Amino acid sequence: MMTMLLTPEFLLAAANKIVRLLAILLGSALILHLFSLMVNKMFIPKVGISTFSFDERRARTVGGMLQSIIRYFIYFITILMVLQEFHIDTTSLVAGAGIIGLALGVGSQSLIRDFVTGFFIVLENQFAVGDYIVSGDMAGTVEDIGLRVTKLRDGNGVLHIIPHGAISRISNYTRGHMQAIVNIPVAYEADLDKVLLLLNEACVLVGKELEEVLEGPNVLGVVDLGAQMLMVRIVAKTVPLQQGKVENALRYTVKRLFNEAKIPQPVIDISKRQEGVR
Repeated sequence: MMTMLLTPEFLLAAANKIVRLLAILLGSALILHLFSLMVNKMFIPKVGISTFSFDERRARTVGGMLQSIIRYFIYFITILMVLQEFHIDTTSLVAGAGIIGLALGVGSQSLIRDFVTGFFIVLENQFAVGDYIVSGDMAGTVEDIGLRVTKLRDGNGVLHIIPHGAISRISNYTRGHMQAIVNIPVAYEADLDKVLLLLNEACVLVGKELEEVLEGPNVLGVVDLGAQMLMVRIVAKTVPLQQGKVENALRYTVKRLFNEAKIPQPVIDISKRQEGVR
């Protein structure tokens, strides 16, 4: 037996088989790499270059999903070619896989729903890689959108994997502008005209200082006449997820200007508040 295995004809055939298998694997890896580079070049433009009309986040989302589809397809073709090298009938294998897939599809409606929902998420551009979204009781930044699941990274660094079929409602905080709202309590004994002038000055300073401000800030006016103070509201349009920074800057600037102008601060009568609770 060992004599037969060590014959030149057998060794030559074995070497030829190994070379062919290596050629298939290396060729598949090369094709996969080339397709990956092509998708990155088409769908993930460099800074300042836009290949398509949709924005970079959507391009990265579509590109990532396309890479996933191409990768699975090349894996499948590679497996078939390797099996053919061992003289396995791939025709019956493909037919059998189709029958098994049909049988599994009947009993795996949730899996099909995940694929279909994921397709419409990308098609309708509901959210994209890099968007900050809220889905149910989970919120975070989208790191990846696959064929079946979306990966969401929350503020604590926890990665949530959400099946597309489980997504029923999405709140996207990254599309369009956001609104910064700051309510400034003002004492009744304060000079309201002077207060409004100082608030307008604060709006001008913050608007010039922060690039995150898209429009405003503007003094909306008195929005509430409370028992112990009145409330003046400032609003501004900001870039997505930067409204908190603008609100903090407004509060700091208003506080500084009020202190310099010696604007009296409202005093809350705790005893009256407790009586109201009773």
